[in-house]
Amino acid sequence: MNATTDPSPALEILPLDLPPDLPPDLLRARLADLIRAAVNQGTAAVAETIVRYFQALSLHPELAANLDERAAYCRGAHHWRGLAALASGRLDDNAGQVPAGVL
Repeated sequence: MNATTDPSPALEILPLDLPPDLPPDLLRARLADLIRAAVNQGTAAVAETIVRYFQALSLHPELAANLDERAAYCRGAHHWRGLAALASGRLDDNAGQVPAGVL
């Protein structure tokens, strides 16, 4: 079974300093599987794994010249980090509120 057909992706720690021979397409396929799993499961662990994949793609040496793509992966990591926090209940009661004195 390959990364694109695995219906229940295992959660693993993905090192941010990846071997240079690991192609971005493999990471993207695995990321797509994880996002599909997150839609079905909605757990903090899946969201945190997605963050690691976005981070790995943003730092991948083959994507170094494409700043727009790398920025998109950084935004994806930021977004999923927030979803992981929501899923784990780590946000406090003031989350999403404008701080006093800003307006």
